[in-house]
Amino acid sequence: MGIMADRLASMVVKATSPDGQIEGELRDRDAVSVAFRGDTYRHYTEYSLGTQLSRLALRMWTGYQRGYDEAVAEATGRPVSRSQETWDANRRRFRQEQAATTVTGMSTDGWIYIQNTGMTSWHVVIRQGTLSKLDEDQFVAELMDAYNTMITEYRFATADLRAKHYGVSFQPRNPPVKELRA
Repeated sequence: MGIMADRLASMVVKATSPDGQIEGELRDRDAVSVAFRGDTYRHYTEYSLGTQLSRLALRMWTGYQRGYDEAVAEATGRPVSRSQETWDANRRRFRQEQAATTVTGMSTDGWIYIQNTGMTSWHVVIRQGTLSKLDEDQFVAELMDAYNTMITEYRFATADLRAKHYGVSFQPRNPPVKELRA
């Protein structure tokens, strides 16, 4: 692996929710974990927990972006400057569309829904009654399910944008096959 790949593979991003009660960790590029401190899980309402998780996700993404920029700077020998990207029309259009791209993820059992626009606007919705029906471990599993669905959609959307703006050497995804049920 090269410098950048090694750096990204070993990067660990840790963040805490604004109230300090939920910890998130991202490692190995896409292995995400979330843990509650003490017995705090049961003290949330669905709305307040969704708000804390939305802000935690933004903090984790911001940490990842900083680490990514540091890896690029180390690999290239010069700091990353987003303002220098604007001279390239394809890159500029790609970044603009990427920032406007909205993706979603729903947990398999429908308890948690995540909506994300441009990786900077996160919205976590937890269905009423979830916290009384799921224990902490079940909740975290549902959250990771919704996140994995959303991040997969984000990767596909980004691949499509790369193909659109940079050409056929970037292969877009194949559209998902929807199963029809009688």
